[in-house]
Amino acid sequence: MLIELAWKEMLADKKLEGLTPNSLRSYDSLWGTFSKYLQEMGIERTDQLNPRVIKGYLKWCEERGNNPVTINYKLKLLRAFGKWLYEEGITEEYCCKNIKALRVDESPRIVKEEDIRKALSYLRRMKRREDSFYAMRNHTIIIFLIGTGLRAGELCALNWEDIDWDESLIILRKTKSRKLSSVPMSETVKKELSSWQAYVDRHFRVRPEPLFCTREGERLTRNGIRLMFQRLRERAGIEGTFCAHSMRNVFIKNLLKNNANLREVQLLARHSKIEVTKQYVGYFQHELKDAIDEHDPLKGLY
Repeated sequence: MLIELAWKEMLADKKLEGLTPNSLRSYDSLWGTFSKYLQEMGIERTDQLNPRVIKGYLKWCEERGNNPVTINYKLKLLRAFGKWLYEEGITEEYCCKNIKALRVDESPRIVKEEDIRKALSYLRRMKRREDSFYAMRNHTIIIFLIGTGLRAGELCALNWEDIDWDESLIILRKTKSRKLSSVPMSETVKKELSSWQAYVDRHFRVRPEPLFCTREGERLTRNGIRLMFQRLRERAGIEGTFCAHSMRNVFIKNLLKNNANLREVQLLARHSKIEVTKQYVGYFQHELKDAIDEHDPLKGLY
């Protein structure tokens, strides 16, 4: 059987099983590079697939700059494909047998507070100079992400109707776990969002449905968020980590620094396992250097 035909049949099955649109797009993206590699190797049929071929593809990806996280995700999708081939009786052996994921540094990437201040200061200057739509929207997005811990995909899926102003809640209909949930809004986030709402109502004749949109009123996409952070990083002169997910990490880190307990942080961050939350404990130990200098136990003893 042709690999391309098998791939299409597997995706059809996955759709029937209710695979999310994001996951389906991931399979489409993977096929783009996987099919290119197979073509280069002269591999067309499913009976030609084996662990050596899969390892060769992953090595090929690594040589083209894919990081361990990306390679492991591709392996995860290929394992699903290999399992489907084996269970359907299309192949006699599991083509991903004994292929191990790469080791990954699981330390959360946390942006420096100084860089957040740089970004917000840059956007505030832009607002004052130009009353820029993008400056107003992007400023709100950064405050919103740090104040709620939402993921980029969750933010993009939000509509104005998902904001419960009376209860200070954000209703999440499209989450990582695919379960309906809600997160609380602090007064700071609520005030910022209220200002953004007033701005949107002035800018558009009819308020667009999405909470965050383009200047034309179209829903902001995850790629749009990625480009927003990329451009802001360049224009504000930020050298370190600066992306949407790092804002979520700041949210978690600051909750811990402000004495929230692990269980509270787990619930607010919506981590399925508390072990994920524990990764953040101690990650900012280097920041305690200032505290030990300020409150040196040896002061007055020398």
